[in-house]
Amino acid sequence: MEDLIQNNKLTIIGKLTAGLLHEIRNPLTAIKLNLDYMKMYEEELSGELTESITSSLEAFDRINHIISDVLDFTKKNNEQNKGASLNKVTERAIEIIHSTASKRGIVTEKKLDNSIPNVVANENKLLQVILNLMNNAIEASQNKSKIVISTFEENGANKKKVIWQVEDFGCGIDPESVQKIQNGFYTSKSEGSGVGLMVCKRILDEMHADLLFESSYGKGSKFYIMFNAY
Repeated sequence: MEDLIQNNKLTIIGKLTAGLLHEIRNPLTAIKLNLDYMKMYEEELSGELTESITSSLEAFDRINHIISDVLDFTKKNNEQNKGASLNKVTERAIEIIHSTASKRGIVTEKKLDNSIPNVVANENKLLQVILNLMNNAIEASQNKSKIVISTFEENGANKKKVIWQVEDFGCGIDPESVQKIQNGFYTSKSEGSGVGLMVCKRILDEMHADLLFESSYGKGSKFYIMFNAY
């Protein structure tokens, strides 16, 4: 009974949050349009004013990104999960994120097991999760290093599990943050909202998959997803 009441509260909060954020977006959009208009005449403006306009547009992009993350978190996915090729989605994600990695000289190493079965997932939502985790790995990495993306199968408690994993060799997560990383809106990024992992976890919950991680501070981290075979 208490769980039902709590779920109802979360549903109401989600609806109120979504409505509030949509209302916030309307004046924000008007502000952005005016800033874009002023930027059109930047050649006639002083350097300081042009810099202020640019920084304001960057701030708008950050706010808009946070709003999008929170709205994604409040959405309920009505699309049915079905058999999806984990390797196929991974290859697509690697193609999308290639330019981001190459700008920093980061190599994307693949270790994909072609014998794994399909997983129970929605391909578009799964792509969103994988892109988020790969992007986090790139941001945590040193320039001219690498990230390793792997897929494989291993024995679970009752049946075999299909695993997707991304490993970076960057800064790692400090011991105090390990306990906080999946709680609330925690983030170590100066411009991050911390919502990304929450959205990933919610999407994976809908697929009955688990998001786990291991980290060695100063050496790197591994984030991995455990799927049921289709």
